[in-house]
Amino acid sequence: ELDTAGAEDVVYLPGHMALRASSLGFTPFAADLIFIQAHAYFLRHFQFDRIFTWLDTYLDAVIAVDPDYRDVYHWASSVIRLGQNIDDVVIAKSNRYAEQGIARFPDDPRFYEMLGFNKYFETRPRLRQRELDLSSALGKAADKDKAGLLAELTTVRTERYELERSALEDLTVAAMLPGSTVDAMFLVNLYVNQDDVGVAKKLTQALVADARPEVRSQLLLRLEVMGDEQAAAALREAGAAHLAEKPYLSETLFSLIGSKAELRLPKDWNGLGRAIDDALGSLNARRAADQDTPQDD
Repeated sequence: ELDTAGAEDVVYLPGHMALRASSLGFTPFAADLIFIQAHAYFLRHFQFDRIFTWLDTYLDAVIAVDPDYRDVYHWASSVIRLGQNIDDVVIAKSNRYAEQGIARFPDDPRFYEMLGFNKYFETRPRLRQRELDLSSALGKAADKDKAGLLAELTTVRTERYELERSALEDLTVAAMLPGSTVDAMFLVNLYVNQDDVGVAKKLTQALVADARPEVRSQLLLRLEVMGDEQAAAALREAGAAHLAEKPYLSETLFSLIGSKAELRLPKDWNGLGRAIDDALGSLNARRAADQDTPQDD
């Protein structure tokens, strides 16, 4: 059995322009070959030393050869965090691949989910701990040091607020895209925990239409708990009308078309024309009457 725990990887990987030229136009095939090497490299080092010195080089080569290789962005942003201490450098690399994926495929919810997860559950706790440490140090510091600590505390707190807002935006975009795996109730509760109840209500109403029946019931109950019983009742009524009239349509499309009770189409188009003529005649008569009325000097 070959022990490669301490062995160096000696592989000749040409530059990006040379790789594209040597693919002879078969860039997806060439990208697959490099990705296979990248995967093998990752598994080999994951099993032994868990040091991935050249993984970025492999992945950047794959992307350079075939920038439309959708899955490599998601794979890279996911596995870059495995088998090692997740520090700010690792999170930055994961975010970089997710952001590259968004730039190429803005309709893929996986990249927004990865960004939101990294920001809220990886970077945010570090900022929160730093904030607590500074608060503790501020209480014990001498008067001459308090100004500097207070300024740093304010900076860290502002950074955390902005990060939380950015993370929620990423998770919200992911939740609104087809194929998302973001749990709707989880996202609504995150907004509530951030004291954004108004946003949580609007988000709940937006997520109801495409939610599974069991999730829909939970969202409506959550909407009632947040104090918007009227909106919850209206959504239940709209859902019942959708199922009764046009269940073959998505509820979002049905809400645009409207139910039969809302259409108000005239049975006699001639009658509609006469109604319009009568309204115009009444309007013209009022205008004439206003012109005949004497004006005070």
